[in-house]
Amino acid sequence: MSTGTSIGPELRIAVANFRPGGIETGRAVRWDQAVRWDKTVGALREWRPHLVLCQEISATVPGGLRTQLWTTANTLGMIPLLGQPAPAPVPVTGTYPAILVAASEGLVILDAWPPSGPPGTGTQPAWCEALVQIPGWKYPLRAYSVDLRSRSSVEQRSQTDHLAGRIAGLAELAVAGGNWNSYSRADAITPAALDVAPLHLRPARMCYSPQDRMLTPNYEVHDVLASIGMDDVAAVLPPGQREPDDLTPAGTGDGGRADRIYLTRDLAGTAARYARQDIGDPITRP
Repeated sequence: MSTGTSIGPELRIAVANFRPGGIETGRAVRWDQAVRWDKTVGALREWRPHLVLCQEISATVPGGLRTQLWTTANTLGMIPLLGQPAPAPVPVTGTYPAILVAASEGLVILDAWPPSGPPGTGTQPAWCEALVQIPGWKYPLRAYSVDLRSRSSVEQRSQTDHLAGRIAGLAELAVAGGNWNSYSRADAITPAALDVAPLHLRPARMCYSPQDRMLTPNYEVHDVLASIGMDDVAAVLPPGQREPDDLTPAGTGDGGRADRIYLTRDLAGTAARYARQDIGDPITRP
């Protein structure tokens, strides 16, 4: 986003899904995990973001979680804010959302909110958040790092309802990014892509018509965010300000962008550039 402040011509926000990998303690790290972490952190160091919205910070041995979090933050010269474990059945220590803040660039953390659940519901939130003052900005920015479950449209909708209600109720400048595990209205979803998608993704991402036995995309998550004035930033930018130019799939092979960034509408108009880099999963040793 263009800012025109003392931090430079742009406020750079990145979303990074670590898809458990990278740093462990107490045993050797898997080679593919280490390579994935190196690629992810290498890309972030090149981009020099002011905020990083992280998903799936994790470990499979005691102590590994904090080690991964702090090693990642220290390598990038940032301050880490860890959320609570994602509300899903996950191995051993779980996966966590987190936010990294470049305090050395003048950003000031005003508040961090990894709550026990949205007020009055008892529901474990699928996000964490931080309120950050940006140099030169009149109002602070609240950043949300989101990681919705991949196998339940009901849970996705419930979490998004609570998140959207909070964003709307606070009425702040906001960015919400992460792994939505769902589709945007701007995604080019074809019937052929839906037919070949993994079966375990269908309950959350698709609707089924028994009359004609057709699968159609489920846009509920996107529509809830749009209803409170949140824009899919990649979709509102013209092709010349996107890299790649087309809205190519991110995080899935079914034509959709599971990983997206949304901005409150007053901020979406200031967005200057969007870039996506596929880290990929190493499959062979050097």
